[in-house]
Amino acid sequence: MKHVASIVAGLFGVLLIGSGGSAAPLRAQSAPGEIFTVPFAFRAEGHVIEPGTYEVRREANQFLISIQNVVTGDKQLFGVRPEEKGAAPAKGLLVFRKCGDHKDLSEFHIRTAKLYSVTIEAHGKKNSEMEACSSTDTTMVAAR
Repeated sequence: MKHVASIVAGLFGVLLIGSGGSAAPLRAQSAPGEIFTVPFAFRAEGHVIEPGTYEVRREANQFLISIQNVVTGDKQLFGVRPEEKGAAPAKGLLVFRKCGDHKDLSEFHIRTAKLYSVTIEAHGKKNSEMEACSSTDTTMVAAR
């Protein structure tokens, strides 16, 4: 058994050494981003995001989106659930739902894609906060 383990470890080492010198680094490919100027503060998974210009993109993992401030470079990742829709929008679209005195990011639509991302609610939300959220009072911001 020790002999098999040492052979496997040796092969792994050869692969690492052999591929490390000449191969380009591998990077996960994320979907194209969309640029949005959001004129109000909003929340995503309970995190407050100030007004500004952001690049929003679906990451290589379809269950994550990133929101990056184009001025500061600050980037945050958020969990999403992919959903399918009939028609793809001509421009990217963010959908915000009114929750009491603030807006929560609820959907991210990528132009020309039939798949969109629905944000996942923060786990710590109280029932009173959930009741203050309206599914009909929404604000949409289109990509530039």
